[in-house]
Amino acid sequence: MNTTALKKEYKGNVGLFLVCLEISKMNLIALPTSRNTKGLDLIALHPETNKAIGLQVKCSDKKKSPILASYWHNYKETIQNKIISPFIFVDISVLEKPQYFILSKTQITRILTKLIEDYIKDYTQRNGVTFEDICTKEQLKDKDKDKNKNADNWVLNYDQFAAYLNKWDSITNLIK
Repeated sequence: MNTTALKKEYKGNVGLFLVCLEISKMNLIALPTSRNTKGLDLIALHPETNKAIGLQVKCSDKKKSPILASYWHNYKETIQNKIISPFIFVDISVLEKPQYFILSKTQITRILTKLIEDYIKDYTQRNGVTFEDICTKEQLKDKDKDKNKNADNWVLNYDQFAAYLNKWDSITNLIK
């Protein structure tokens, strides 16, 4: 099946249930959360130890996923508040052969922070402004506009995740 035939709103479910399948194949219990909640997408539970871990699942057929929307002046706080668990990125660009990239909370936080800090460094150099100048302007805009319309969306490309391909042990080791 071609992923272009899938409606956008179903691609997330495809990724979620593919991850549930993989977790179940490891003799773990996969408990999807309500799909209209923010934060965790599923809970993986070890039936013998009763240890559990929450997971976020991002699925795309475009080999990239937006992770969060944040203003520059509060990106560190936003990352701390929004990155609450490990992430599993599911690449369904070839639906019959999905790829799974599993990153710990620390790994995804480090990658996202570096992406934003590199962007800020490049932006400030290109435009001859300081980070403080940008933050002041953003804080003024915050008062007038809705966050989702004005915040930058930070997108991670799956190409940078090759080292995390099928690293399921980073999850199973946490709940053994």
